[in-house]
Amino acid sequence: MCPPTRRTALRMLGTAGVACLAGCPSRSLDDGDRSRPPDSLGTDWTAPDSEWVFPRAGLCNTARSAVAHDDPPTGNWRGRQRSPDDESPESTHLAAVTRDTVVVGTEYAAGLVLTGYHVTDGTRRWRRQVRDSGSLYPHFGGVVDGTLYLGDFETDVIAVDVSDGTVRWRIDLYERVSEVVPDRYLTAPDDPPERFAPIPRATPDCVYVQTSYGLHGLAPENGRERWRIHLGDALDDARVFQDPGGMAITDDRVLASYGRPEQLLLGVRLHDGAPAVDRTTVPVRYPDRPLVTGEGTTALDSGVIWSTDATGTLAAGVSGASAVDWQFAGLASSGAAAFSSLAADGSRLFVCEGHEAASEFVVFALRAATGGLEWLTREPIADAATVDEPDADFRVAEPAVAGGTLLVGYGASAEAGSEAGTLIALSATDGSERWRTDLAVAPRDVAATETGVYVSGQRRGVSGLTTPGVG
Repeated sequence: MCPPTRRTALRMLGTAGVACLAGCPSRSLDDGDRSRPPDSLGTDWTAPDSEWVFPRAGLCNTARSAVAHDDPPTGNWRGRQRSPDDESPESTHLAAVTRDTVVVGTEYAAGLVLTGYHVTDGTRRWRRQVRDSGSLYPHFGGVVDGTLYLGDFETDVIAVDVSDGTVRWRIDLYERVSEVVPDRYLTAPDDPPERFAPIPRATPDCVYVQTSYGLHGLAPENGRERWRIHLGDALDDARVFQDPGGMAITDDRVLASYGRPEQLLLGVRLHDGAPAVDRTTVPVRYPDRPLVTGEGTTALDSGVIWSTDATGTLAAGVSGASAVDWQFAGLASSGAAAFSSLAADGSRLFVCEGHEAASEFVVFALRAATGGLEWLTREPIADAATVDEPDADFRVAEPAVAGGTLLVGYGASAEAGSEAGTLIALSATDGSERWRTDLAVAPRDVAATETGVYVSGQRRGVSGLTTPGVG
């Protein structure tokens, strides 16, 4: 069943255990008691700078690369997905970019199709349909040691070999946890198991998974659950936290967001061998994955990619995970708009809006510590990024930082699959334009590596803008 928030085009969105589960005695499984806390929480591991192996290029979701892209790329290739049974794609995701492979996930009614392209020329290396996944809404959790981890946002966590697309393992995490935990602690009353909504976030030693129950630690090699935390019990709150938005993982804690029954940012850490949770109610609709800045601020965007009314708050900043320091409304009064997630360069946060009524695309640079506006740039879009179909919708790409360059984009996407767009490189310091290029896709995700810049379309395809002399 499609989650209600997905039907309304909202993006919802990856420690220690407890001795009992809200009055339900803990029970041991055959291979150990999963309620025992781990020895540590978090990680100091970081992904290589030469790759873009997380959807936002890091465990802290900063969407930042050390590789500079100040000059326009010279190469350009387009990769297209072959639709199963001539279906129209519902959505396209740029899952990861490794040293030799760009991995794209495309949603169809029959399930998810993963495709691997060569980074320099777009040659298709492999194609794999994830079977038995008629309602799979993927949340990609990173590539670690050659394995791509993803969740179906219903019940399953999946590990895929990036070299050829082979599924290494797939587990129904809800089914495994429900063997020892009553259903009332896993999903809200009257909710089906599909609202368990696992979102993974991988490290070499542990695959962290956020669910409506709480946090879980899985073994990367086989998906075995090593430990779990019931967040409701840790917070002495009997409610089930629904609509998980995602995680950020630091060296000593996990930050996780939830959309209901209230909009929350939770910071989970260990204290004297037991879980301690900081809890903050945040003023953004369906809070997205937390972003941890170099200023010590945790920032969240609204998690809404399209809205027919004012959103009120576009982004908010939190000290650690305990108090809201600032809010930023953007141009909410302009009405219907497309919004992006946040990106950061350490001291600044970047977020974009596109307004059809005002026919303009706007990029904001905020001070991470205060939310104050450092600069903005806007441009008219009345005659830009159009496609022939009358049902084409305006969309905004997720921004990314490459060295001192901010990569942003916008475009139009039609139900029939026709798309067009623009990618713009701005100075992260003052917003001045460095270069721009037209795209054959309406940009959704942007990744920057030493081999080039890669842009996935809203519904179909990927464009590779390559750098000369590499590969």
